[in-house]
Amino acid sequence: MATNILLIGCGSYMDAGYGCPGEYKCIKAVAEKNGQFAQYDNPVLVGFLKCQCPGRATINNIGAVIKNVKVDAVHLSNCMVKAQPMCKNHDFEQFKKMVEDKYGIPCVLGTHAYD
Repeated sequence: MATNILLIGCGSYMDAGYGCPGEYKCIKAVAEKNGQFAQYDNPVLVGFLKCQCPGRATINNIGAVIKNVKVDAVHLSNCMVKAQPMCKNHDFEQFKKMVEDKYGIPCVLGTHAYD
């Protein structure tokens, strides 16, 4: 059975080119069951959102996707949760809790294990 994944990436990080030219590493990780996606038998990417500073709309944007597509898990990309310097707009443990409380689906911090 497929696990439908919604990825959320840091728009500022990707747009500025800080070592991640965009979503290709995360998308590749879903396809290869790499990193945090190894926990699923059949992960399927059903959506990709960019969080844009200061990220106020991101939680509601997740809801908009969920209204239109079945989502089993939300993954916050490495460029959100592992970037240095850290995001000044989010506490990702709190962000995770907000997603899980509001939508009743798991929110995973991280994506791939690539350098």
